[in-house]
Amino acid sequence: KRVRQMRHLPPLNELRTFEAAARFRIFKLATEELFVTQRAISQQIQGLETHLGVSFFIRNATGLELTSRGAELLPETAHALQILGEAL
Repeated sequence: KRVRQMRHLPPLNELRTFEAAARFRIFKLATEELFVTQRAISQQIQGLETHLGVSFFIRNATGLELTSRGAELLPETAHALQILGEAL
């Protein structure tokens, strides 16, 4: 069962992008941290939202606001990336 669940995980880059964008609440700051374009950030987020079938952000004039699903995912994703970073 564990292997089956692993196959359905979204790409790691999409999770890293989500975590940075959610933490900063501005795509521009996420681009600086991840060394990618704003378009790449937007595409990664869109890919993650499509993969999981939910929206994580509300885009507004001042930046990004997390949806309830985004707020739930952020601490879990940050923790998972921390564990992965420590393991590597």
